[in-house]
Amino acid sequence: MQKESESYMYNMTLNCEYKMQHKDVEIVNHLKYIEVKKGGEVVASFDPVNIDRNSLYIWVGLSPNGKMILFTTSDQGTFVCNLKGDILYRLGKGVNATNWWNNRYLVGMEDKDNGVEFIKSKLVLVDIKTGEKVAIVTDEYISVYPCAKKPFVEYFTLDNTKHTIKIKVK
Repeated sequence: MQKESESYMYNMTLNCEYKMQHKDVEIVNHLKYIEVKKGGEVVASFDPVNIDRNSLYIWVGLSPNGKMILFTTSDQGTFVCNLKGDILYRLGKGVNATNWWNNRYLVGMEDKDNGVEFIKSKLVLVDIKTGEKVAIVTDEYISVYPCAKKPFVEYFTLDNTKHTIKIKVK
C-alpha cells in the first residue's frame, strides 16, 4: 500500500516533462545507463560516471540544441555530458530536479530534507560553465520540482499548489 506522503510527492513531480528528443537525436534513460539514438538507431550506450549498484540516473534531459545530456545520480550529483558520454560539466551534489533553461543554464532546487520530508528548498538558476547559482525563489516557502517553460518557471509548494513565475536571463 502506498503511503499518503509518497503519493503526494509523486503528484508534484508530474510538473515537468524532460526533453528526450531533438530532431533525429533521441536519448533513452535505462536508469543504469543512457542510450543515444540517431534516426532510430542506437549510436551510443554509456554509464558516464560508473554509478554503483544502488544508484540510478534520474532527471535525464537533452539540451535544447540536442548536443548535451543533463543527468543526476543519487550518489554523485548532477552532470552534463556530450552525446558520447564524455563529462563536460560536474555540478556536484546539492541541486536536484534540474532541467534545461537554455543551452547554458539549468533550473533546479537546492533542498534539504530530514529523511522523510523537505525542510528547506529554494529554486536556483545554475550556470553550467561556472557552477554559479542564483536564487529565483528563496527558501521562505519550500518550493520544489521546478520546470522551465520559457520565459516561465513552474513549481510547487508543499501544500501541492502549483506556481508560475516569469524570469529573465541576461
